[in-house]
Amino acid sequence: MPQSTRDRIKAINRAIVAEEKRLRAKHGWLAHQDAIGMACFVGSLLVVAALGWAYLAGYVPWWVPILLMGLPVSILHELEHDLIHNQYFKGRTGLQNFMFFVIWWTKLNVSPWYRREAHLRHHRRSGQPDDAEERLIGLGVRAGWYRVLIAVHPIFSWPMVPGIKRADPKWHVMWGIRQSSPTFSLFGLVLLLQPLLHLLDALAPGVAPTGLLRTFDVMMVLWVGPNVLRQTCLALVSSYCHYYGDIPENDVFYQNQILDHWLSWPLQLYCFNFGSTHIVHHFVVQQPFYLRQMVARAAHAEMLRQGVRRNDLGVIARANRWRRAA
Repeated sequence: MPQSTRDRIKAINRAIVAEEKRLRAKHGWLAHQDAIGMACFVGSLLVVAALGWAYLAGYVPWWVPILLMGLPVSILHELEHDLIHNQYFKGRTGLQNFMFFVIWWTKLNVSPWYRREAHLRHHRRSGQPDDAEERLIGLGVRAGWYRVLIAVHPIFSWPMVPGIKRADPKWHVMWGIRQSSPTFSLFGLVLLLQPLLHLLDALAPGVAPTGLLRTFDVMMVLWVGPNVLRQTCLALVSSYCHYYGDIPENDVFYQNQILDHWLSWPLQLYCFNFGSTHIVHHFVVQQPFYLRQMVARAAHAEMLRQGVRRNDLGVIARANRWRRAA
């Protein structure tokens, strides 16, 4: 095995790029990147709308959209990420911003304009104390109830903010909060008030207005609940496929592992196999999400030859640290 990570990284990059070239030569449709992105965007929204209609019309019980709505939204999340890297409609800022806006309110999460800054910083500072994007979903936090709670939604990430600010006083935390306040406020309102309204209705029937109760139920089933499930799965998979704290700066070899253990598959369903393919993105950034899936097998084979870790589940007990106990 090569002694320097520079050699290892070059070998992995060459394998990924070579597989991409092979696939693009074999599949001509991959050249139509804008059309693919728009098809995924419209198709995902149609599935979201169909599930919403089926629930509101009484054709499916509440648990069906709770379980299924996160699947198309996970594709929208991948599209948002690709748009951050300018993978679709380059130079057409208005169309990109329209897609950002729709995805933002579908996900009910952080502002994509703020996320763009945080995510590009993540690539520069992955695994470091000022890696705001990953730290705000639990990177470096010890396993426990708070690790799960912080995975549910960034609204619960407040205790992480001072540490990130100490690492980088110039980080625009208040700008991100202001950008995200509309969706954060709605998320918190529904998540807290819907159960309280049902408790009030159980203790004093008729006191809670029926229309208000029904509105909050619909918002919980079609909007908040599915995103709690989706975001929790994504945050746990994402944070545990990254390393933190004791890795060298600007060395992509130490930033990720391949996380594709069978135990992770229930979570991977709601984040488009993120744990298996995100490491590919760290090595070669400019690829759309579906192409990362296609090159993953060849990429993994070379990564394993070069000593990249796979299914290092001990990272959970080590709070994302690279070093294993002696």
